[in-house]
Amino acid sequence: MRLASNLVQQKFNMDWVLLGILGCLFSVSLLSIYMATPLLSAGISGLVNRQIVWYVTGAMLVGVLLNFGINNLYGMLPYIYWFLMFMLSLLIIDRFTNMVPFVREINNARAWFVFPGIGNFQPSEFMKIVLILRSAEIISTHNQTKLSNSYAEDFSLFMKIFKVAIPPLILIILQPDTGIPLIIIFSLVAMVFVSGIKKAWIYVSVLGFAAIFIGFLFIFFTNQQLLVKLFGDSLRISRFYGWLEPEKYVRSWGNQLYQGLLALGSAGLTGHPLKEVVVSFAEPQNDFIFAVIGQNFGFIGTTLVVTLSGILDLKFLSIAYNSDNQRDKLMVAGVLGMIVFQQVENMGMITGLLPITGITLPFISYGGSSLWSYMIPLAVIFKMSSDNIQKNGAFFK
Repeated sequence: MRLASNLVQQKFNMDWVLLGILGCLFSVSLLSIYMATPLLSAGISGLVNRQIVWYVTGAMLVGVLLNFGINNLYGMLPYIYWFLMFMLSLLIIDRFTNMVPFVREINNARAWFVFPGIGNFQPSEFMKIVLILRSAEIISTHNQTKLSNSYAEDFSLFMKIFKVAIPPLILIILQPDTGIPLIIIFSLVAMVFVSGIKKAWIYVSVLGFAAIFIGFLFIFFTNQQLLVKLFGDSLRISRFYGWLEPEKYVRSWGNQLYQGLLALGSAGLTGHPLKEVVVSFAEPQNDFIFAVIGQNFGFIGTTLVVTLSGILDLKFLSIAYNSDNQRDKLMVAGVLGMIVFQQVENMGMITGLLPITGITLPFISYGGSSLWSYMIPLAVIFKMSSDNIQKNGAFFK
């Protein structure tokens, strides 16, 4: 491993607009988690203070990575990747042996290491970021060395990404976890789509996804027995029952969605009195934080969160557009694919537009591993913005 020298460093220019957006999200996060406290199970307390710790230490992590050097961070990726693969493998081993220390099963999944006095560590949250960074480097190197713009070269690129992404995806799915694999897939697809591949791949992918989705819905409404034979009567399929027919399954698979819709639909323009328990639902500090915001602040609160999330996305897009670093621009494409998918899925599942999954709302939902994982690409984005400011002489660029 060869680390670049940091003895001569370019002046860092703070992007105060981006910092202000993140500060607003931080405030919304703390307020939302505080409003969720009446809905939490007994014994769960102090989440607001913990979220403050995660944000403060996360900001420190950004500073450390900027001082360490972004190129050095990319150089460390293979080592981080294999460390996370080892951790993911331990989680699978424990699934069959129950002998790996510090592993705890939560919601029927083995995805966390629980260290007393320290907190939880979820390797898959960091793996999704590592895959985005590694794929950005793979695509950038491939584009610099490819001999022609052909289908063969595109296929070669796909294989390079598959070799890195498939092993951790399998381990994460076996935990079992559906949400993070979906995030990884959408982020990698976003990167590949803007990598310069032939447009025919994009058309075929979109049409293929649409055909599968329409076919699934057709089978669901016409022959559910066939659906069970194809996929098994699993929790994942049950979620589709709860999504498409929530009132029919209101006491089972559709209960979460039904409660979320009640929270939003009954809140009106400004919401119910603060912290009043009108509707209860599971994981109010994580997956259902958007329902908490709607219940307490109504249409005005949810609109503010949607707007703030959109502003963050546009800011990232602006930074990437003005950057000259192709590798980092590809990385931002992956981050946008990840964050936009999470935003759409989290808000969509609460409003009934999409099926419920264990996907949180970026920078707002409670969580240490997920929040810390966002800080890694944030360091790269802050460095990109600093370079843009240096080049253009204005931090609005």
